[in-house]
Amino acid sequence: MGDLMDKMTSSGPLLSFSTREALRQVGIHLKTARLRRGESEELAAERTGVSRQTWRRLEEGSAKVSLGLFFEAMTVYGFGEQLFDLAAPDLDADGMALDAARRPQRGRSRP
Repeated sequence: MGDLMDKMTSSGPLLSFSTREALRQVGIHLKTARLRRGESEELAAERTGVSRQTWRRLEEGSAKVSLGLFFEAMTVYGFGEQLFDLAAPDLDADGMALDAARRPQRGRSRP
């Protein structure tokens, strides 16, 4: 209960476990990409136009870094193409199924 109360009283949105875990994993992946290139936090921060502290928060999975920084970091480290599939309508199986269920079926009269 204390963990939930901490999230409710802190500034920012209430995030699900899945969201927090995804942020943490993306941070780890970006850190791995940076280290594989032999780059320091300082260089990564410079390349993306933020402070080293902000870059470190991104790698730690903080939800308080900007979406713009996330997109820029993904692009800088070669993951830019993946951004175009985020929330792509043609990959939304649940949404497409709901949409299809609401459409009237052809050849049937309405009551």
